Amino acid sequence: MQKLTILLLVAAVLMSTQALIKGGGEKRPKEKIKFLSKRKTTAESWWEGECSGWSVYCTQHSECCSGECTGNYCELF
Repeated sequence: MQKLTILLLVAAVLMSTQALIKGGGEKRPKEKIKFLSKRKTTAESWWEGECSGWSVYCTQHSECCSGECTGNYCELF
C-alpha cells in the first residue's frame, strides 16, 4: 500500500512539472501581477490629479473619482 501511495505521489509530481513546462511556467503569474499593479486606487488617482473629488465641477463621468457626474458636480459615490 505504501509503495502504491509513493508511486501515485511521484506520478502526480511528474505530471504537474510537465504541465508547468508546457504552460509557460512562471510567465502567466507575472503577467497577472503586472496587469493588476497597473490599476490605481481612487485615492491614488485623486492624489495625482487624474480625477476630481466630491462636489467639484464636471462635465463627464470620467472626470470624477467616483465615476458619477450629476448636475455638473461629482457625486460622492
